[in-house]
Amino acid sequence: MADTENLPGNTALAEALPSNDDAEAWRLKIIEYYRMNAPMKVRMVNQNMMTKYAGKYDTLYANLIKKYGPPGQPIAAAIAPGAGSKKTIGDFHDAFMKLVSKATPVNGERTFVDAVTAKASDASNGLETSTFTVCARVRPMLPSEEGQGGENFVAVVPGERIPESEETGPYGEEMLLCNPKVSIMGKPKLEQTKFLYDYSFGPDSTNEEVYKLVCKPLVNRALNGQVGVIFAYGQTGSGKTHTMNGVMDGLIESEIFNSETAVSFSYLELLGNDIKDCLGPEGAEPVAIGEALDGRVLTRNLTNHAVATSNELKLLVEKAKSLRSTAATTRNDTSSRSHGVGIIQCKDVETGIIGTLYIIDLAGSERAADQKNHDKARIAETKAINSSLSALKECIRARTMASAPGLGAEIHVPYRRSKLTLLMKDVFDIGCTRLCSTVVVTACSPLALDVSHTANTLKYSAPLRLATISAPAKSLQVDVNDPALWDEAQVLEYLGKTHPNLPEPSKFLNGLNGVHLCALPEKEFYKRAKEVGASAEVGKEIYLAVWALISDAKTRRRRPDGTIITKEDEEREREELIKAKEAKAALWAEREKHLRSES
Repeated sequence: MADTENLPGNTALAEALPSNDDAEAWRLKIIEYYRMNAPMKVRMVNQNMMTKYAGKYDTLYANLIKKYGPPGQPIAAAIAPGAGSKKTIGDFHDAFMKLVSKATPVNGERTFVDAVTAKASDASNGLETSTFTVCARVRPMLPSEEGQGGENFVAVVPGERIPESEETGPYGEEMLLCNPKVSIMGKPKLEQTKFLYDYSFGPDSTNEEVYKLVCKPLVNRALNGQVGVIFAYGQTGSGKTHTMNGVMDGLIESEIFNSETAVSFSYLELLGNDIKDCLGPEGAEPVAIGEALDGRVLTRNLTNHAVATSNELKLLVEKAKSLRSTAATTRNDTSSRSHGVGIIQCKDVETGIIGTLYIIDLAGSERAADQKNHDKARIAETKAINSSLSALKECIRARTMASAPGLGAEIHVPYRRSKLTLLMKDVFDIGCTRLCSTVVVTACSPLALDVSHTANTLKYSAPLRLATISAPAKSLQVDVNDPALWDEAQVLEYLGKTHPNLPEPSKFLNGLNGVHLCALPEKEFYKRAKEVGASAEVGKEIYLAVWALISDAKTRRRRPDGTIITKEDEEREREELIKAKEAKAALWAEREKHLRSES
């Protein structure tokens, strides 16, 4: 029993105190005390605090009672000299709740819009081989936050839904951030900011709803031999892991398990350049991620587990979750301190083509204010997390910029800057020969207490929504060698000239134009080739040839006026450059000869 001789209060209270050796009991006791006497201080009860006062919890408790009063009898805070009756946001808790409620639009049931597939079908700038769908999801208030008063009220809500039109562009949904302020006259007011996303999910949304809208299309990508990526980004404690666990639960019950597909699963966690296999044997070598000479991404020491049923996958997922690195932070007692990456590979049994789905639970971002109680090791860990998140953001921005005509060869996408982005090379490499769809889920805290961090999170992610940068206002020369811009007749002409061993090209094409042909999965080329009496090898040749043209079109150079620089132009410019260098060298040689003759 702790020494309670010097504690204020009655004897019954003193006898209820736990032993100084029982850290968990003291943690709960201090949290309970703060909730009664100083609700705004609850978040200070973290692992760092418990370690600091280990063995001295009774002394800490006595000091708290002196400062804040006996449990349930809080001492009113003294007003500082000169402070007068200045009001804070917390003083207007109920008023702000009414203002936010009034500002929140009423949305009916969402009309189904498949934004992920729609973006992959956009060929306004040629076939977009790597698309990004960006969503926002605000979590509900937690039981520990409800009824606490102060700044514990909802300030982030779903906004209006914007239908597709020529004026506003593609379908979008707003996330509304209501920043509470107290005016100079001491009255509550809201500063509203709207952020446009492909989807905005409110606190009442379910994981099933999120899976259906943004993850199910990615499963189709993987089953078709292509690449799908989904990851959640946001501050620690904003609900990222909950969302990603829901996605994983949806995958476990999805259509990936069928007689035509062999499924395998791997799970690794990354912190900086340290990579661990969460499903590997104990004491295994660290995982290494690198590139082969042909550009393929290689992972060494990562175990790959064949799964034949939903239950087998579920057991592996649960094991991986249990081995993730977590730690208490100012905002979350079980914050993920690494990036968790689940990799599901779907191999077509007939063709051997492998599609990949990445489910990534990013570590939570933290502000400098959230790091004030961290030790040196934790600060270094946070820097590594924030650095990799910054690299991910730069890669997405650069890749979307590279989608604009003429910029594919000019924009550098720094995917080698971190191991996470290197693992996702297919998404960022302009020369990738298969379609990739990426979904970003921005996880937000609803609290006014976190509104500044939430604003930074939304400012970070909302600009990533654009899958392509709008073409310049000036007229662009049409790229006649881009297969995505061909009509059916042009595709038939191309097949006849380049693949004379393909019988019945019109039957193979079956009415498709260029962009539809380019968007076909690789195994569909094999299937169509067999249907017209050709071999699967012919189908593969056509697929690779079409994707070589797509890659060339993506990296085609243009002049500032929008005209295309052809290979002949490049050769002529190269020859002119060589001649200019030779003339300059001859001039310098003549000058040196003249100087020697004068000496």
